[in-house]
Amino acid sequence: MSRAATAGLVLGALVLSLALVLVGSGAMAAEATTKVDHFRRGTDALSLGKFADAIEHFESHADREPSHPDASFNRGLAYLMRVRADAERPGDLGRSAAAFEEALAMRAGDAGAEHALDLVRGEVARRRSRRGKDAVMARPTLDRVIVTLAGERSWAWSAIVAAFLLSVGLVLKSRPAGSAKLAGTLLVPASVIAVLVFMPLYLGARHLRLDWRPAVLVVREAHLSDESGVSQGAEPIPEAALVEIGERRGRLVQVRYGSSEGWVPAAAIRKLRLR
Repeated sequence: MSRAATAGLVLGALVLSLALVLVGSGAMAAEATTKVDHFRRGTDALSLGKFADAIEHFESHADREPSHPDASFNRGLAYLMRVRADAERPGDLGRSAAAFEEALAMRAGDAGAEHALDLVRGEVARRRSRRGKDAVMARPTLDRVIVTLAGERSWAWSAIVAAFLLSVGLVLKSRPAGSAKLAGTLLVPASVIAVLVFMPLYLGARHLRLDWRPAVLVVREAHLSDESGVSQGAEPIPEAALVEIGERRGRLVQVRYGSSEGWVPAAAIRKLRLR
């Protein structure tokens, strides 16, 4: 091959490489613009009362972007306003509640999200009362409340400190009679109790984080069933209720609601996106 031909091939390869880079960069820029536009266009549509358009844009934003409390709040507001505008579609109240729950999980104490969530739950309660249904949402079980008081990391550090103090107590207790031995004698049982308390709390918090995810019911109500789909006969879970979901098997997903546990159709729930 001649030197000119070789140079031509090298130049052609460089041009092709540059073209591919530019095409890739253009696609990335277009995608980034689309991501930004979905939130802006959703907000614009919401302000104009075009709630269906707003929902479409906010849902597209949620599919493409990391979660953010403002985006979740606006999405919940769009669903709620569609209900208020008498253009409601099945599941709107549940999806609104899910969005507000996301906003609160990412930004605790958000007064606007708390008030909006109260409005959604109040509307669900009124509708259930008109049908003669129980309007009370189930409370989390006592063990879950205790486990989530401080969080997994806090319980882990508490268990580590308790184990360290136990080691110190055992060393002091082995000393000859005196104040050090007395301190060790008192420290050992107290540390043992602390380890027995904090270690299960840490393991429980870890289990909840790894095996269960927060979700919200997005149908009018759902009856808990066994793994084969046979109803357990308990009171149904109302729309907009906050639940926890575990493993999925086919079309069913494992659910915890208050002190009850069973299975519901996977299409009946919406998992919260928190990151």
